[in-house]
Amino acid sequence: MSSLALPHVTFLGGHPRRAGETAGLTAVLDRSGIDLRRPIRRFLRLPWPALRGLDVRTPDLLTMALRYDGLRSDGAYVDLHLDEGVCRLHVAGAPAPELRERLAAWAADAAGPGEPLPGTPPPPPRQMRGPADVARMSLDIWRAAGAGREAVPDRGTLAYRLAVAEDHRHCGRFAEAVALLEPLAAGASAAFGQLDEDTLTVRNALAQTYLAAGQVDDGLDLLREVVAAAEHRQGADGDLTLVVRNNLAIGYQQAGQYAQAIELHERNIRHSERRHGRLSRQTAGRRNNLAATLALAGHRRRAIERYWEVLDALSDGGAHDDTLAATARQNLAILHNPSWRP
Repeated sequence: MSSLALPHVTFLGGHPRRAGETAGLTAVLDRSGIDLRRPIRRFLRLPWPALRGLDVRTPDLLTMALRYDGLRSDGAYVDLHLDEGVCRLHVAGAPAPELRERLAAWAADAAGPGEPLPGTPPPPPRQMRGPADVARMSLDIWRAAGAGREAVPDRGTLAYRLAVAEDHRHCGRFAEAVALLEPLAAGASAAFGQLDEDTLTVRNALAQTYLAAGQVDDGLDLLREVVAAAEHRQGADGDLTLVVRNNLAIGYQQAGQYAQAIELHERNIRHSERRHGRLSRQTAGRRNNLAATLALAGHRRRAIERYWEVLDALSDGGAHDDTLAATARQNLAILHNPSWRP
């Protein structure tokens, strides 16, 4: 289908160029955007690139009861987030679950078969402007390795060195981070034990640095070891286990191994539901990660469904201002644009 027409639409305001309510409109979705049309001419045009978020939900019963304009309670609100505000529509005769399904089916059909995003290429080599830069980097690596080899007298010292390594990683100084973390992981294991939570945290950071540096196989191998160790120490539902398993799933995604990434994310959600509850923010965050992976793997419709689950889980917790909900709404707007590709 090239377009989707939704009749019985009422514009409720929120657009800078239109004030007041207007009933009797039809919303027509096509590859370029959303048209709100009167019977004869266009009322408002909303291009897909202008949308910053999309939400479809059931109207609050109290809100509907207080309205006197005859809006039917069996419809759905559609919120279209723009830079200038939120444009709200009411679609009569289409309950929110049904309308979501129709929109997702149209977007997937209009977009056509999805293609996965290729694996993330390694970062470009660090730029050196001459022998002085090479010497400086060599000295920094030597210092980092020396700090990593020093004895670990207490957990505070371990935490400080880990923070220094993380600073190196976030600044793109991967060689320095690895030089510090490799001996630090061995030192933490000697001081506190191989299954100690702080030791596993350092090894997780080392694996993340391998991945960031483009050493994907080393990163995945180490994360698999850390997941197994965390499960042995904390169980499959432990908080550290959930974090590291999520990182392993993201590592598979980075490598373009989407089937493994999706399976791990789904497993992590099941364990998160068991530990924190189905509607908890922790579980919603992990469901958000699954949705992102599905989108990058080319599974547009499944990704849309998972993002709706994220919003529904957050709906009772002030989701309007929640950053996770805002991300889900933004990605829903992107995924309903048939021209978007991973």
